[in-house]
Amino acid sequence: MLNLFQDVSFFVILIVCVVAKLSEVKFKRENVPTKNWFLEKYATPLFFVILLICAITFSTKLSQIPAGLHVDEAGALYDAICLSKYGVDRYLNRLPVYLINFGGGQSALYAYFVAILIKIFGTSITVFRLPAVLLSLLSMICFYQMLSKHFGKKQGLFGVLILAVMPWNILKSRWGLDCNLLSSMMVISIYVFDKAIHSDKHYWYLLSGIIWGLTLYTYVISYLVVPVFLGFGLLYALWLKKVDIPSLICLAIPLGILALPLIMMLLYNTGILQNAHFPIFSIPKLWFYRGGEISLQNIPENLRNIFDILFIKDFLNYNAIPAFGTLYKMSIPLVLFGLLEIIKNILKTVKQKELSLDLWMFLAFIITFVVGLCISELNINKLNAIYIPMIYFAGRFLYALSKNAKPLAITVVFLYVVHFAIFMHYYFTDFANTDLMYFENDILAASEKAESLGKSQIYVENQNYIYTLVTTPISPYEFNENLRIENGNVMEYGKYRFEIPQELNKNAVYIVKNEEIAQQLVNFGFEKEIFGELSVLWVQK
Repeated sequence: MLNLFQDVSFFVILIVCVVAKLSEVKFKRENVPTKNWFLEKYATPLFFVILLICAITFSTKLSQIPAGLHVDEAGALYDAICLSKYGVDRYLNRLPVYLINFGGGQSALYAYFVAILIKIFGTSITVFRLPAVLLSLLSMICFYQMLSKHFGKKQGLFGVLILAVMPWNILKSRWGLDCNLLSSMMVISIYVFDKAIHSDKHYWYLLSGIIWGLTLYTYVISYLVVPVFLGFGLLYALWLKKVDIPSLICLAIPLGILALPLIMMLLYNTGILQNAHFPIFSIPKLWFYRGGEISLQNIPENLRNIFDILFIKDFLNYNAIPAFGTLYKMSIPLVLFGLLEIIKNILKTVKQKELSLDLWMFLAFIITFVVGLCISELNINKLNAIYIPMIYFAGRFLYALSKNAKPLAITVVFLYVVHFAIFMHYYFTDFANTDLMYFENDILAASEKAESLGKSQIYVENQNYIYTLVTTPISPYEFNENLRIENGNVMEYGKYRFEIPQELNKNAVYIVKNEEIAQQLVNFGFEKEIFGELSVLWVQK
């Protein structure tokens, strides 16, 4: 039934877009708000209502849904705990510019945000996921402000409404994956950049350089997206004489300062630099370097999957719900028709030597698209920076409908509200009970039980060590005392060993998944308590 509704909605919106196109719906580039119109008159309170609904949507049962803790969330959480208390990561790197995580690296900005919040509110899953919520809300404010400034508050409302109800935006705002910050930071960066160019104030350029520099710490794809975007944007602005050399210097200085440690990190881990030291920050040596994940050889495979990744799903069941897609299937015509109209609009503005928000969003889209095609095992979270430009395209076309075919626009808005209501019901019911890939909950409860038994040794079968550190976050110095790593896997630290020895130890606690091993221990007199798929076994004194 749900799929049928999605399909019917898709064809309805497709017909709406075709009718609108045949009726010569065009974009209004100038900001000419309709006088005394309801949306213009009450735009600000309506925007805050949307923002409040989003805050509730993003934060309700934040620690419970998605259920458990993703393995990368657990890694960032423990590193954030270490940074907040000791100023080092789990491997004793002082204020690292990049996290080692499980060997291949993890961007550090999210962990630093969490470390600050831990200082204020303490440690919890809710606190850990809070930066995702806050940055998403801040990006929505910037998105609304940009649209309102360039096209009027009515356009701002349409844009932020579509962004608010999109499944992709809701899903990515409710858990703490480091790379998901890129989409939010790109919006904030473009907002400040646009503000700088139109205000001609040097302090806005300074702030723009800082924000763009911080964006580099969200995800490795930003190392290409940010400089290419700024290169095209600034060259075009220079050509139009919208920016001068002192302004460029004001942007370049903070951006260069923030980018330098990451440049050195790349040079150090590719072997070009033999040593890389900073007096305050540290540049870690990764166990293995994943630079080979970006290659032109990945393009054919990614082209085969790109439509599904953009609009439907990927191979990770926590990134999208196929029945709803990333942006709802009904958004596909709006995005495509909006993109075509924006390309036409950009060509006009270039001929007229004007700057437009359409150009910034198109640049963000096309650069992310091209870079994304080169990434191995491309998925939604790796391509997350592309979705807000796509939502922008849809919002712009919806705005054009409202100016020229109001009944059609009302139909589209109504369908979005219905889709949102159905999606939220599904999210807090069926999705809440879905077994998500790489999210673990059982090991957290099992290791908490094991710790409470007060034994001197804990053996863990076939589980990632990071969850035990999150459960009982010992000092990173204690973690490193007898740390044993084999083939990139942590096999032992403190009282924990991540393998089951052949020799039985009745003074130890066992956390096992294999039912045969659990039954053997029970036969030897061990007590047993079950936590989902795991069993905790111990001998009662």
